[in-house]
Amino acid sequence: DFAPVPVCVRCSLCADRPVLASAGDVAGHMRETHGLVFRKLGHMALSMQAYVDAWAQLLAEEPAVGVITVDPETHEKDKAIRERVHREALDAVLAQQAVERRGVALEPRKCLFCRQQCETRAVLFRHAYREHSFNIGLPDNLVQVDEFLHILESKLAAQQCLYCEKTFTSPAVLRKHMRKKKHFKISAHNRLYDRFYVVNYAEPGRSWEEIEAEVDEDASEADEWAGWEEDRALPALALFDRHECPSSEACWAYMREQCGFDLPSVRSAAGLDFYATVRLLNLIRLCSDAHRCFACSKQFSGTEPLVEHLRAAGPAHMVPPEEGSKAWEDGRDYLRPVVDNDPLLMAFETDPEPEDDENDEDGSRRRLEESKRRLREQIEGMSLEDAGELVSASE
Repeated sequence: DFAPVPVCVRCSLCADRPVLASAGDVAGHMRETHGLVFRKLGHMALSMQAYVDAWAQLLAEEPAVGVITVDPETHEKDKAIRERVHREALDAVLAQQAVERRGVALEPRKCLFCRQQCETRAVLFRHAYREHSFNIGLPDNLVQVDEFLHILESKLAAQQCLYCEKTFTSPAVLRKHMRKKKHFKISAHNRLYDRFYVVNYAEPGRSWEEIEAEVDEDASEADEWAGWEEDRALPALALFDRHECPSSEACWAYMREQCGFDLPSVRSAAGLDFYATVRLLNLIRLCSDAHRCFACSKQFSGTEPLVEHLRAAGPAHMVPPEEGSKAWEDGRDYLRPVVDNDPLLMAFETDPEPEDDENDEDGSRRRLEESKRRLREQIEGMSLEDAGELVSASE
């Protein structure tokens, strides 16, 4: 078990605004002092202050009498508060992630486990995975990366295992433990790391490891069925005119031909990561359903004039609108699919991979697993001394 993550929440319902130091303190104070019994309060851990403030505002407008049980599954106003608070927190963390990608993510940093100096964060995480089998999940899912890495460095400097957090007598003993136990990873049960993963803001109550486990399970099931039947492509609807194509690949090709819309080029030019791309695709669908150009917000009388406008404007017109412009509606969750089970939201990451491995941000699962296998074979044939000493961050 891991220690509870400390928080600093001031109760907005009290005149003196006392400081509460944990989620348990918040729950106990609300129950004993204000008669509020919150269910699933842990799901609000990353936005606790905003959540408490929102409830203080609600009770100021609608005073409550007696003990109230607040369950988001049955309490409509609590559900609305949680959705709003989660949306605001997600928008803020995505904005912060975008700033980091243009700034500190491009600065050099030394590997956590060896003396290798990596040019950027992307190179650092790729090196840690391929050379040390250190798994943090998808790098695109990280935010506040400098603080995250500082915590990991501090633990290693204290000769503490990153996964189980046991402390050892020397770097060599720590390294041997982490290799033997396969602890070159962090625990998804350690709430200390929740705030560094964007998925915890997008899907509160679920960890990045649970999300990726679902992906792995789906991939495993696909492999099992591969020998029995051919993969069936899902039909996809074009973004601008809802034309149905037999597959996602056919749909991307159709939109390139009809409107000059080439998603890889748009993503590259605008520097869009996974989440920003999902938001853009959903925005385009909403605008197109309203017969409005997503790029310039010009209104049209129907689908045909809209498509003709896009075709005449050409690829140079396909520029995502700036955040805060009138194209983005206030309060709408653009990560929520406009089309249920939209294949395009699941297929845009499967574009052909670049030939140069060093420019491939995620790489294919097959290449990564092969790299891990080769690394294990090399380590098995080496002594601990040959494998090199684990270098602490304090050196």
